[in-house]
Amino acid sequence: MTEKLGVLLVDVPEPRFAVYHFVYLSELGFMIKPSSDSKIILDIAYKCTEEEAKKYPQFRWVSLEEEK
Repeated sequence: MTEKLGVLLVDVPEPRFAVYHFVYLSELGFMIKPSSDSKIILDIAYKCTEEEAKKYPQFRWVSLEEEK
C-alpha cells in the first residue's frame, strides 16, 4: 500500500490575490507561491505524505487524492 501524497497550503488572511498559497522547493529552499491555477500547483508544489507534513504544523496539508 502506498501512502497518499498531498501539498502544503498556507492560510492567508483576506484580501487574497490568489485562491491558493502553496509551498514549493526552489534552489533557495522552501518558498511560498500564490496561484489560482490548480495545474500549476500540481506541477510545482512540494509533495509529501501526511506523516511528513506533521513536521510543518504552520502549513495545512491537503491530499492530492479525492476521498471516496
